[in-house]
Amino acid sequence: MADSDQSEYDTYRMNLAEEQTRLARERTILSHIRTGFASFLFGIAIFGLFGDLISNLVGGLFILIGTVFLMTGGISYMRSNRRTRKLIEEFERPFRRH
Repeated sequence: MADSDQSEYDTYRMNLAEEQTRLARERTILSHIRTGFASFLFGIAIFGLFGDLISNLVGGLFILIGTVFLMTGGISYMRSNRRTRKLIEEFERPFRRH
């Protein structure tokens, strides 16, 4: 393989690895949000179906867990967007006209 072909291949592999990492981060954020909604709805269902003290405590616990998962998913999403915007700005800086 010629040197130019090798560097082109390395660049292609690096781009694929970066995309794979980005997609994995998105899947993790979406799983936090999905788990949060499921836990929250399960807690509400327990509240609605049963009326005793233990069911209310378990339902409240699931609502709390769901809220925590939703918050961590939202925070991860905001951090990821901030990093992405920063990387895009750094990449585009040489191309901007002043």
